Order: sequence, then structure tokens, then C-alpha cells
Amino acid sequence: MMKKVICTMVSVALAGLFLFFAVASGSDAETSSGGTQGAEETQTAAAAKMPTYGLGEVVTVKTSAGEYHVKITKVEETSDRNQFSDTQANRVVLISYEYENVSYQNDLSVSSMDMKVYDKENNLLETYPASGTKYGSSVGTGRKSNGIDAYALNCDENYLEIEFYDNMFNSSADCKFILEW
Repeated sequence: MMKKVICTMVSVALAGLFLFFAVASGSDAETSSGGTQGAEETQTAAAAKMPTYGLGEVVTVKTSAGEYHVKITKVEETSDRNQFSDTQANRVVLISYEYENVSYQNDLSVSSMDMKVYDKENNLLETYPASGTKYGSSVGTGRKSNGIDAYALNCDENYLEIEFYDNMFNSSADCKFILEW
């Protein structure tokens, strides 16, 4: 029953994200100095110049459809484990984030589909079906929402890198968060 609920929730989230990204086009993540990272740069050059943010810092994402803000607000470990999950998890971390639709023309939704999360050993982490997660809602211009995603962490270090993608079909991230707790 739990797997069926999770599969249904994932399917709904994927459908919403597909619609969101089908309408969205290229984006620029604004750095704290006011510069922008253009989508036309090569992947290697983009990685070297990728704006990096920390916990609680606001990222302004600018696209041809408008602008929005994203912020990672908290990272915490949970002892919750899902007995039905096939994912190995020595540790499970909950990543809380919030986002605001500043001027984006369409409804905005941010989720784990917009992020790639890596541990200190550069392993790509898998999402984990833990309690305490929350899917962010789709919000119109001037509105805010938040979400909480869980990830299986099999490294002892309290360190994560999150690559944020405005469009999950882009080959390079718009910015990166480095989180230590």
C-alpha cells in the first residue's frame, strides 16, 4: 500500500514538473555580485564559474519567463527508516527549502527533480521515502511555498553539495549549494 501511494505521488510530481519544464526555457542564476551565468557557456567553463551558495542564502533565478528565488533553509538527520525501501541508507537527511515566485509567468514548483545531491565523496544521492517529507506546492506570481526532501546518505561526513537546475533537461546546473552541518 505504501509503495502504491509513493508511486502515485511521484507520478503526479513528475507530471507537474514535466509541464513546468516544458514551458520554461533557459535561465541565469544571479551571483551575489550581480553578474549572471549564461546558458551558452560550455559545461566545463560553467562548472568553474558556477555560483556557490550556503545554507540560508537566497538564489535569484532569472529565465525568459520571469524570476524566482530559492533558498535551502535546513539540513537535518532523521532516524526514520522505511522498511519497504530498496535503497540502502546508513543515514537519512532531510533537506528543507523554500521558493518564491517573484515574476515567473507560470505557476512555479520546485522539488528534488530540480536538484542533484552529492556527498563529500562525490556520490550522487538517491531520494529516500522517509516520513517528514513535503512536496512543495505550485504557486503563482507573488506567492511562496516550501518543501522537504529526504536523501539516503552513506557517508560519515556532514557535507552535501546540491546542484540546482532551473530546467532538469539542461546539461549544466544553474548554481550550487554547499552545506555543512
